Amino acid sequence: MKNKEYAEVKALEALNWLSKNPDRLADFLHLNGASISDIFERSKDPEFLVFIIEYCLSSDEIAIECSYALSIKPEELMEILSLLPGGDSYNWT
Repeated sequence: MKNKEYAEVKALEALNWLSKNPDRLADFLHLNGASISDIFERSKDPEFLVFIIEYCLSSDEIAIECSYALSIKPEELMEILSLLPGGDSYNWT
């Protein structure tokens, strides 16, 4: 059963995926105002985990790339977001 802990693990896996994609990571950091040095500390913050998944949902291309890396369906990113504290269902367009 998927729960908050599952969502947190997947968000951290998504962050790991971002860290291996310098252009995506730079874009993500720019959009949320974080720096490379902030990542470790903020990775424990539920709000930051929400930012990670919201970024992964920000375009079809990113959602597909991320979900492939996480071995999940793109739709599952929306479910993960809803399981995170403060995460709302995302308007998939």
